[in-house]
Amino acid sequence: MERSVFCRYKLTVTLLRMTFAEQLDRERRRYFVRSNGGIALPAAGTLYWLALSIAGFWLKPGQWMLLAFTTSGLIFPLGLALQKPLRANILIKSPLSGLIGPALTTMMLSWPVTIAASGVDKALVPLTLAVGMSLHWPIIGWLFGSRVCIIHAISRAALTTGIWYLFPSDRFTLIPLAVGLLYGLTVWGIRYEVRKAEQNLESIEVGHEVSL
Repeated sequence: MERSVFCRYKLTVTLLRMTFAEQLDRERRRYFVRSNGGIALPAAGTLYWLALSIAGFWLKPGQWMLLAFTTSGLIFPLGLALQKPLRANILIKSPLSGLIGPALTTMMLSWPVTIAASGVDKALVPLTLAVGMSLHWPIIGWLFGSRVCIIHAISRAALTTGIWYLFPSDRFTLIPLAVGLLYGLTVWGIRYEVRKAEQNLESIEVGHEVSL
């Protein structure tokens, strides 16, 4: 009982001695580590985009679009299914988790552009879909303090735009292939960042205990 009270006292003193910026940074790292970077969703994205790349070899543009639109909603359930094997928790609660909703809203707001593009020029859809579905990544990057997430968004926009101009006859295969491979690299990068964040978080907590 006394030990429990003492531990709570130490935690209270530690938080009081930390500035708001330090507390925010600590919570971002803690959220990042506890959720394992939410890598289950990027892993699901990898499978989704690679499947679209394979479908691009066989389906006509109209059929490809229908497949892409109707199966995009499967990414989140697939991410939930991948949580256990990847040891990730995308539903973990944090004072910062309220930002997830606005982040996903930015992505959803891109859908009118993609739908409009499908009625004007089907060849635009792989590009608008690839870029539009990455608009939440910079916000997630700030939320987790992850440079990899921000690099993913920038690289994705640049890479898919380049492919769209350079390989016009392969837009429905190369663009989703590039996004799928980029997702795979992102999962690896996030896992590396999680390990680093875990080490930094431990050193910060040890440092505060020593200062007490």
